[in-house]
Amino acid sequence: MPIQRSRLLIDKSEVAVANGLVTAMHPLAAEAGVEILQRGGNAADAAVAAAFAVGVVEPFMSGVGGVACVVAQDAASGRTLTLDGAGVLPRAAREDLFELMDPGLKGGGIYGWRATRDEAAETGYRSVAVPGAVATYAKLLETMGTLSLGEVMAPAIRLAEDGFPVDWYVFANCAAGLRRLQPFPHTMAAFFHSDGTPLKTANADDIGKEEWLVQKDLARTLRRIAEEGPDSFYRGEIGRTIAGFLAEHGGLLTPEDLADYRVRLRDPLWVDYRGRRIALVSTNTGGPTVAQMFNILAGYDLAASGHNTAPTLHLLAEAQRMAFADRFTHLGDPDFDPIPLEGLHSADYAAGRRSHIRPEGPPVSQPAGDPWPFQPGGRPTAMRPPSGIDAAEQHTTHLTVVDKQRNLVSLTASLGQLFGSGVVVPGTGITLNNGMMWFDPEPGKVNSMAPGKRALHAGTPALVFDQSGPYLAVGSPGGRKVLTAVQQVIHNVVDFGLGMQAAVSAPRIHCEGSPLHLDARLPAEVIEAVRSFGHQVSVREEHFLSSYFARPNGILIDRDSGLLRSGVEPYKASTAAGY
Repeated sequence: MPIQRSRLLIDKSEVAVANGLVTAMHPLAAEAGVEILQRGGNAADAAVAAAFAVGVVEPFMSGVGGVACVVAQDAASGRTLTLDGAGVLPRAAREDLFELMDPGLKGGGIYGWRATRDEAAETGYRSVAVPGAVATYAKLLETMGTLSLGEVMAPAIRLAEDGFPVDWYVFANCAAGLRRLQPFPHTMAAFFHSDGTPLKTANADDIGKEEWLVQKDLARTLRRIAEEGPDSFYRGEIGRTIAGFLAEHGGLLTPEDLADYRVRLRDPLWVDYRGRRIALVSTNTGGPTVAQMFNILAGYDLAASGHNTAPTLHLLAEAQRMAFADRFTHLGDPDFDPIPLEGLHSADYAAGRRSHIRPEGPPVSQPAGDPWPFQPGGRPTAMRPPSGIDAAEQHTTHLTVVDKQRNLVSLTASLGQLFGSGVVVPGTGITLNNGMMWFDPEPGKVNSMAPGKRALHAGTPALVFDQSGPYLAVGSPGGRKVLTAVQQVIHNVVDFGLGMQAAVSAPRIHCEGSPLHLDARLPAEVIEAVRSFGHQVSVREEHFLSSYFARPNGILIDRDSGLLRSGVEPYKASTAAGY
């Protein structure tokens, strides 16, 4: 007889409000967004406020030294737009920049790529790419907002200046980053005690004695950006300070690299699914891969096969496996290499891919396809080989906002790894990204380094529209698990009729090859049935310090009541706040 054991079952309550709602990865960031909504700001104003604030209270995941991408809907004009604030490699970047270790030795960071000496491509002063977050937030505010930069940044400045009590989430992430951060004294001074121990949260026997994280230098930096605008960061004193400090330590970023940075404002990538339209960021993100998953699965009646049944999970896994195989084989920066984006998005290509799936199993043995026959102009005469994989685990944040007028914003921001490069610029409080780690350190590959190249990253902010207009905003942190998390939350709402919190809280899977990862909360009989389809299965129990299935959050506009309904990841500090 099989052994029975208890399981960890955690959930969060739904917030249902009429006027405005914010979901974010930290309660103080969500409250910062709601503060701006209550002062008369719209969704763009609140999203920028929450984005700056979350970089203060979740400084290991995002911040002004990081990158960002956005999908937003303007209710008045009906326009849907995307902002691509990806990291850009400096002028001094080149394919052979880093000394490579033995071919069989993998990097110690979040990629499966070849190791570099001292992990220099993933940690430290040379790992920094041009940050895009400040430009992205300013452009969103300029394009859709109604308040000034100073007004929306006020909560973030206050949180940095006055500090905030350290909770278990901040403590745990600082402790997790301690070993990697120890070589950087300015970083240790910003986030740790002088003896190198993390700031602690209150325990049961010392309630009210929690320690506070105060970031005076960051407050001054934020205040300068609020008063002088993004030019102070990219073309002013802040940028010169960043570049000068990096140059002193062998870094590559120059004032000219910062001055040249431009956020890309573009139309979305649209995918039609079950009478809905899904808006995604079109390149260098998870958007093209998630679109391919939906295109493949459009040929199946998932509602009929049932939510989280073995037959449904098999189909989801096969669509994920195929889309990831194509991602690893074909995707990169289209400004530098021929990328078959239109072929990958083709309905005919998806139908061909779908024809290889056996609903009864086994898994497809050769999941990567050939989209070039479906690409206008066909296959180019010369192509560089693929790099193979992108980031398995990234330290990222996500927030969504819907306001009273039903403007929507879905925003994902990242530093790359935990605390990014590990470098804090003295006098500024800015933690810098490690954008170099998004690129293959080996020369000659699609994702090898080059001056001005943009990273292929996993951010997948999304908006979903029905016949009445926009009704769902969703996104997630969590590396490439982000893609499958966003996909399944949308399936849970569109195909299976789940409410927003239930759609986020439901057990998920993740498949990019083998094994197929299954949430331990799935019934044992379902897990065994999935195995019977021929999958190699790995059962993972999500908990407070893991991210096996990413950490999505989102907002649903209830068509029956008109209320805004929240869904936030159960295990972390994720919070919904509204009024």
